[in-house]
Amino acid sequence: MTFRARHVTPLARHALTTAATVAIAYTLLAQLLTIVPVSWTSPLLQWDVSQFLIILLGTLRDALGIWNVVVGIAGVVCAAILWRTPVAQRRRDQPERARHPRHRLPLALLLTGSAGTLSAITATTVLAISIASLGTGSSALLPTLPFTGLSSSPDQTVTVGRAGNTTLRADLYLPRGTAPDAGWPVVVSIHGGGFSTGTRGPNAYTGFLPEHGYAVLDVDYRLASSHYHPWRTQVTDIGCSLAWIGKAGHTEQLDPSRIATLGLSSGGNLAVNAAYMSANQTLTSSCDPSDAAIPTVRAVIAGYPAVDLSGIGNRSAIGRLVEQWYVGGTPAQYPERYRFTDSATHISAHSPPTLIYQGGRDHLVFADRARSFAHILAEHHITYQYVEYPGLEHGAGDANGTLTAAAAASRQLALDWLRHHDT
Repeated sequence: MTFRARHVTPLARHALTTAATVAIAYTLLAQLLTIVPVSWTSPLLQWDVSQFLIILLGTLRDALGIWNVVVGIAGVVCAAILWRTPVAQRRRDQPERARHPRHRLPLALLLTGSAGTLSAITATTVLAISIASLGTGSSALLPTLPFTGLSSSPDQTVTVGRAGNTTLRADLYLPRGTAPDAGWPVVVSIHGGGFSTGTRGPNAYTGFLPEHGYAVLDVDYRLASSHYHPWRTQVTDIGCSLAWIGKAGHTEQLDPSRIATLGLSSGGNLAVNAAYMSANQTLTSSCDPSDAAIPTVRAVIAGYPAVDLSGIGNRSAIGRLVEQWYVGGTPAQYPERYRFTDSATHISAHSPPTLIYQGGRDHLVFADRARSFAHILAEHHITYQYVEYPGLEHGAGDANGTLTAAAAASRQLALDWLRHHDT
């Protein structure tokens, strides 16, 4: 018996063509970004719109995780149906080949979709092997559902101080049960956003760490704008939160002697700088009293951190915006400002143990800069761990409120880091 596919209506064929084209175009472009070195995309990074679209596509791909394979397969199936299904006859006097054409578009979609899907399977496998080598036990089949898995709610919102005309607040997430006599160890969480956007809010750690005995103080700081350049004051805003822990920590069942900082993206810069400056005793508070005692930070966790701002302006459009808003100009104009913001400046023999994780195809905070910073830590004999996830974009898989395989691995790495360094 010979199988003959039924004819489909023009409307159904149009729907299949659209579905196949969208799914396959997404799969091809998203997977291409995991293969092509970031340096090859440099021309596209010079315009803010194209850079934003590249980052958006990459973060969407990372949030989908294993579902990228499903999207690719769905596109291939639609293309295969189109290829195997003849167009309904329109005229009886047409030759047989014209009445039942094998259109080139379905075949092209089928071939390119198969290549994209194979690339998605390969990228997922490579990432899974990389994560497995970390020994975190993270499943390669995450996320269970996209855009889920990282929700949490704070126990209370506290006021940590007043910096200038701004009241600084923070969300406090507490473990359940009875606190130790000295209080809960506390992780100060610092959001990203290019130093100019973002606010405190749930992330991959605010719900996870309290489940394992660590309080999280998720803090705000004053944001940069076209007329306000907080290159020096943002880190002192973090100093205000640290001083609050030192002063009010015991009242809130927090242990001021066991503090870690955790920051993502631009927050990673602030987390590292605040920790290193606290160790050097050069960190001050932007809140009254400005001479308040600052507890020493005992460990740092930095996700895709912007630790080197001196070389970003000539590499991307968003980098130039950071230069103008956060620092106020270029390195040639303000070399001392950049020296202060660059994290390597604050390294000393007392710098706390530092965990860094980074996406290997980050088109915003470039992996080569984070990697170079890790090498500097090694040269200074600072305890550190550097983890680079192959193929991942800015966010390293923990953006968009999704518990991906990389996000789960980073959470476990962070927990192990805190425990190992007695924080």
